[in-house]
Parts: sequence; C-alpha cells; structure tokens
Amino acid sequence: MENAAINALFLNLLKAAIWDRQADATLFRDLDEETWKRIFRLARRQSVSALIADKILSLPQECLPPREQNAALVSHMEQTRARNLKMMDVLATITDWYEEAGFPFVLLKGLANGINYPEPLLRNPGDLDLWLYRKGDSKRAKTWLEGKGYETVDGDGIHYIFTEQDIHIENHRRISYFDHKKCDRQLAALEQQMAEYELFPFIQVGDVKVRQLPVETNAFFLFHHLFRHFEHLGVGFRQLCDWILFLKNNRIQIDPVSFTALARSYKLLYPMQVFACAAVKYLDAPPDIFPFEVPADNAFAHKVMKDILEGGNFGFHRSGKKRPKQKIRGMWFSYMTTVRRSLKFWPLSPRHILILPATKLFHRLRIGFK
Repeated sequence: MENAAINALFLNLLKAAIWDRQADATLFRDLDEETWKRIFRLARRQSVSALIADKILSLPQECLPPREQNAALVSHMEQTRARNLKMMDVLATITDWYEEAGFPFVLLKGLANGINYPEPLLRNPGDLDLWLYRKGDSKRAKTWLEGKGYETVDGDGIHYIFTEQDIHIENHRRISYFDHKKCDRQLAALEQQMAEYELFPFIQVGDVKVRQLPVETNAFFLFHHLFRHFEHLGVGFRQLCDWILFLKNNRIQIDPVSFTALARSYKLLYPMQVFACAAVKYLDAPPDIFPFEVPADNAFAHKVMKDILEGGNFGFHRSGKKRPKQKIRGMWFSYMTTVRRSLKFWPLSPRHILILPATKLFHRLRIGFK
C-alpha cells in the first residue's frame, strides 16, 4: 500500500479520536498485518499512538487487526494511561512541595493540554513543565532541590530539569523565548505583567488544582511553542491537536479582535492562518474554533501537512540521513537542517525564520567552543 493510502487511514483514525466520533469502518476492511503495522508505526512517530489504538479497537469485529496486534494495542493504551496517572501523582507531590516552600507555579502545556481531549489519559505524555513566575523563584527552587539531593541539568537557558520517580520536570524561569530580539522583549514584558497581577485561572488535573496561563495568552503560547519547533526541525500531530483542541474548548473566552492583534504584533498571524487551514482541510477542524479568519485554501497548508506527516514528533522521524552522534558533526547536521528548512518555509514568517541560520550558527559556535 502506498504511503498516501496509509496517511489517509491514519488521518481518519486521528480525526475520529480528537472529535470523539467513530472512524469510517469501510476503510479498514480486509487490511493485512503489514498495513496495520505501518498505521501504528506512523501513530508512534506522531506521538498520538494511544489515541489511534483506541479508535482501532473501536472498529467492528470484522475490521479489527489480527488478535496479537489487538493485544499489543490494549497493552499500549494501558501503559499510556498508567504513565499519565503517574505524572498526575508526581504533579500532586511537586505541588505540595512548592506550596510549602513558597514557589507558586503555572503548569505549561503537557498534562494541562490533556484535559481538552475526549479521553485525557490517552494523550501521549511528555514532561512536566512548570513556570515559576515570581522573580528569582526558579533559581531559589534550584538551590532548594539540590539541597534535597536532586541533580539539576540546565536546559536551553530558560529552564532546568530534574527527575522525580522517572518523570522529567522542567522548572522554567520564562514560559518561552523568541530568537527575534524585539519579539522576545515583548514576550518578556507580557510575562512580567502576568507575574505581577497573578491572574492565572486554576484547572483540575487529577486530584490537584493548578494554575494555567490566561486563556488568550495560552492559545498564543501553544501556537508559538508548536511553530518554534516547526521552524527548527519539525513538529508532529500531538502539538497541532493540542492547539486546536484548546481553541475548541476555550474559543468563547477568546476575543477575536484582541487575539488577532496579539498574533499580528508578533508576526505570527499568517502562520497561524496556514496551520488553521491545514487543520480544517486535513483534520476536519471547524473553522469557527479559530479566533481569526481562516483562508479557504493555501498552498503552504499542504506543504505544512506534508512536512508533519514526513517528520513526525519534533521532526525526529524524517527519512534520510540521521544526526551524527559526534558532537561537532551533529551540530553541523542540525544547523544545515535549519538552513534548508529556512529556505523552504521562510515565507510563512520572514521575521522569525530568516534569522534562524545566523542565530543557530552563533549558538552552535558558542557551544562548540565551550
């Protein structure tokens, strides 16, 4: 079976999962074992495997994969549920610690996105990302954790990582950053304003209530996070589904005029429109969930979808040469990947994409010399 046919089957299952409906059973009759393996392999690469497994198992008996594959799908779903529940337990533990120590935080993406899915425990989990929003708290928490015996590892300059019960926790001093200096200063000012007024809504995650970013800011942040990964190496369906499901569940709270102005001020309105167009055409997203005008069609929407399908989660599953393990060769490989993507996708957002090769070269040289 051609890749295009596998992609179509995968997308049918994914649409059924995110919109809480049945897959088109007529498409799945008489599929052979190899075809089912390819569908699930694609689901793993896109980090939506438990969602896809659930919809496969909901097909009529005559459309199901062979029995051994069914058992593997059930096992995978249970493992995903167990991992999410474990992350919720760790989040509850960290919440108790930080409340006692005086480190209020905002939960970014991850588990906070899961609540927007029809089956929250089937969203493939990642890390716990916490924004310690008060000035100096991130540094103080690092000292506090190390005093308790935890090893911390510095991230990309805005966070560090520690591990609790095999769960990675990222303590952020900022929610994110831009390579473009003007936009980065604008985001830093927004972060400072949010921290000053602490207007963070609470959401229920498992047995604990945690702060989340204000709805409009969160809708913007989720896209920025998605697009930042897309610019550099690529992005998978998990991040795209996170964004559109958040918009679906929170659209009524977002003012289209102010949100459009916010996106335009960061030069991200057009790429948002392109990704929204792709979501409408390929994932059946209702156009009215987006707080801005969605083009009826767009050539880049098709290129974006092709890139997502080929690259997988964070672009790690693209065919061809893989990043070399040697440090210098690996950095050069990553740099040239960014250059090629910049040449291909720069019209999406020239302000952010055209500066990437120079910015990344500077950072790679600095790391190399260290």
